Amino acid sequence: MRKNITRDNFRFIMVKITGDGMADDTGHRFMTYEDAAKLLRIKPDSVRRRAASRHWPKRQGNDRKARVGIPTSIIPDGIPALTPDTIPYEHALREELATTKQALARMEGQAEATTARLIDLAADRDAWKAQAERLASDLRPVVPASLWSRIFGGN
Repeated sequence: MRKNITRDNFRFIMVKITGDGMADDTGHRFMTYEDAAKLLRIKPDSVRRRAASRHWPKRQGNDRKARVGIPTSIIPDGIPALTPDTIPYEHALREELATTKQALARMEGQAEATTARLIDLAADRDAWKAQAERLASDLRPVVPASLWSRIFGGN
């Protein structure tokens, strides 16, 4: 005897064989595309394509973001959430941060020294300017001698 296979029966059979989806909402974990991408370690666009091609259920959350039902069968087991202890290259990042902090402290010290030097230079400039103005005021104006007095030596 041959059974008539309807579309729903076909989807149910395919779910059982491949584990890619579920005919109903049981066995799904709903999350945003971004969260699903982090969990599956793929790009959000790839999650969108998979959800569309495999007919994963979708819902809208209270925050108006779309939630997609990821079948629990494809969610990897034993993948810990990324924490500061499990972030790749954490040691290198911490060393770089320490080096950057040292360089920042050194540059802040240099900036303070440069600021103090600029204040000293401004004070020196003001002192020289005052001295130049005082000397300029002490000079009597030079009256140009006439041509006749230059030739015959008169005053």
